[in-house]
Amino acid sequence: MGTKKKDGMERRDFLKTSMLAAGIGVASMLPGEVSAKETGQKGIKVQGKKRRVKVIDFRCRPPLKSFGGLFKMRLGYIAKRPTVLANPATHGKVPQSVKMFGKPGAMEQWWKEIDDAGIDAVVVAGRYMKGQPDMSMGYQDLLKYEKKYLGRFYGIAPINIDESITKSIKELEAALQAGMRGATIEPGYRIIGGPTTLDNADFFPIYEIMQASGKPLQVQTGAFAAPDNWNLPNEIWRMDSVMKKFPKLKLVLGHGGYPRITEALALALKWPSVTLSSDVYTFWPGGQLYQQNIELLQDQFVYGSAYPFGNFDTTLEQTLAIPLSDKVMEKYLYLNAKRLLNLA
Repeated sequence: MGTKKKDGMERRDFLKTSMLAAGIGVASMLPGEVSAKETGQKGIKVQGKKRRVKVIDFRCRPPLKSFGGLFKMRLGYIAKRPTVLANPATHGKVPQSVKMFGKPGAMEQWWKEIDDAGIDAVVVAGRYMKGQPDMSMGYQDLLKYEKKYLGRFYGIAPINIDESITKSIKELEAALQAGMRGATIEPGYRIIGGPTTLDNADFFPIYEIMQASGKPLQVQTGAFAAPDNWNLPNEIWRMDSVMKKFPKLKLVLGHGGYPRITEALALALKWPSVTLSSDVYTFWPGGQLYQQNIELLQDQFVYGSAYPFGNFDTTLEQTLAIPLSDKVMEKYLYLNAKRLLNLA
């Protein structure tokens, strides 16, 4: 069988570039070693300050004590899994800002790394975890940082599902009225009543509010989306049921619905208002499936590093190695996020 061409690129070259982007066989590559020639991109490249496209990192967290649990996970668990999570962004050198989390100067170092990578703005999702102050940040703090870093920091308000739905709705409405760009829900981390699913009817009033607001609702998925196992929060068919009831809900799958990648892709295929934020899973085991479908679902993917799990610079360099057209790369890195956030 001969090798067919895909937009001027031979299939063997497509696979080679996909493996490069996924980190296969390049675990020892250091930031900056993905050359313009290797990316296969005609116009969009990262070469110092010469990048020609804006970038919004749709999923990252600042190095604050409120997110300390995530930084401890990068420094602990991920560091102990080098052969499994061996791509340059998570297996390479740990950024200084990660080591400094919760300490003086950490935020300044964080912004320096963002600037050095060539990222224009970041989106930070808050969260509520009952009894875990190092995994909790409310919308008031997010607003404070959004005002401090105007035009560069955008907050997504957490929805506290460990309280009455009446109180949750009241807080959500206050957050949206205060200017939050969207909201995030984590059914797998509910404490009172235990982990639950997105199609829990108790949450339907929340979806009505979010659908009416036109702002995105991000749901936590992924291999670590619940304390015990990933099953409940990642049941994509339940999300399909929710979308049938709320077809205009702008639902964002944080971590892309991993590990149920094909089902998440099917959900996006069926519902145009569903967006996948596969972030670090784009380059973790099986992530090639995300890479190979960004072009097909070009209006429904947003770029993210999942920092502190992915380094800002290397994640962006790996992303530019994915063989996408310039038009689609711009959508992925910037335009789709801009639309979701309703930026001017």
